Amino acid sequence: MLRHTWLPASTANNTNALKIIQAKGSHLVLESGQQIYDGISSWWCKPIGHSHPLIKNSLIEQLNKFEHHIPANAYNDGIEQLSHKLVSMYTTMDKVMYASDGSCAIEMAMKLSYETRLLNNEAAKTKFIALNNAYHGETIFTLSVCGINEYKKAYSPFLCENYFIDNIPYVLSRNDPLWETYDNMQDIEIFIANVAHNTTALIIEPIVQGAAGLKIISKDFLKKLVGLARKYNIHVICDEIMVGLGRIGYSCVTAEVLNFEPEFVCVAKNLTAGSIPMSATIINKSISEIFSANNKLFPHSHTHSCNALATSVANGYLDYLESSGLNNQVLNTEHQLLIFFQELAIKYPFVSNPRAIGAIGACELNLDDENISRIFAIGIQYGIYIRPIGKTLYIMPPLYNITNDMIEIKHKLSLVLDNLM
Repeated sequence: MLRHTWLPASTANNTNALKIIQAKGSHLVLESGQQIYDGISSWWCKPIGHSHPLIKNSLIEQLNKFEHHIPANAYNDGIEQLSHKLVSMYTTMDKVMYASDGSCAIEMAMKLSYETRLLNNEAAKTKFIALNNAYHGETIFTLSVCGINEYKKAYSPFLCENYFIDNIPYVLSRNDPLWETYDNMQDIEIFIANVAHNTTALIIEPIVQGAAGLKIISKDFLKKLVGLARKYNIHVICDEIMVGLGRIGYSCVTAEVLNFEPEFVCVAKNLTAGSIPMSATIINKSISEIFSANNKLFPHSHTHSCNALATSVANGYLDYLESSGLNNQVLNTEHQLLIFFQELAIKYPFVSNPRAIGAIGACELNLDDENISRIFAIGIQYGIYIRPIGKTLYIMPPLYNITNDMIEIKHKLSLVLDNLM
């Protein structure tokens, strides 16, 4: 019985939590023995499912050497191999810093951006530009660039003020004309030109805004936006914590979709296949060279930076991602997900805005709060774990078996929606 654990995104007195006794493949197993399809990859971080041999073997191999050592003035072959793999996805990146979670990876990037300004005698550049509906973490610094008021309003007295861009052009798929062509940038350029003098960095979620309700942003808009940042001497921080390393069919979304290499790319979630907490901030040599030229120490550290167990799994997963064709499987499944959600919108009058990209499918449910609140329990009844974000229903399943899983996803999600008619 749950008595003393305060679960995340929950009230203190939650008495209806599921007790998980095992997890394997795409499924969670409850105390009753019921198998539940993990429809959101345990908060978007299980690309190869649960209990994959790669994870077990990587951990055992590393445990036979050591489980952890201090990362200050000490390294091992594994962490250097991982850093090499991450920077090798780009042409202008050359350093990687590590933390334990996505929020801290973003915070490192924000701090590095500003410290670079100090070293370049640009101390007035203290602000950040973010997008409306943005979400980049829950530390105080990252909440300062959050574009969703519900997450930050209680802490507003502690947050620094930044700039936000409104009127984001969203699309439902790559077939939308706005995906490839967005020309309404005049007002945005005027805005950026006016604030560039005190702005250090633009921060974006490339292509998909997660916590906003899986909103897909026009690719052309983002390409032009980062182009404006370059034009006005503003760094770019790309938050790939959700979308990077396979989720939408690319290892590095910013480089492969936007054809752009920013000052910072932050990854987490998929990095260790959702096993050991680890995040990474991949740093452009234009930043690291400034620190090197000034022999400047960066005073930000974590006890478990360069975590050896996480490193071992991450090296194994990145090798798997490169050799398995996983990204191609995701891209091939995207069309199936889009068609399925479009069919839901035709069948159910309360479903609208069906959309998909990579292994993300979503729609809006035009239902009252009482019915929305029933969805999780109905999903468990029919053997699928889903958690709507507001009125957004979404699927973000494990990637490794996604083509075969589509039959189960379609069947179970349809049963859930049938109960909301």
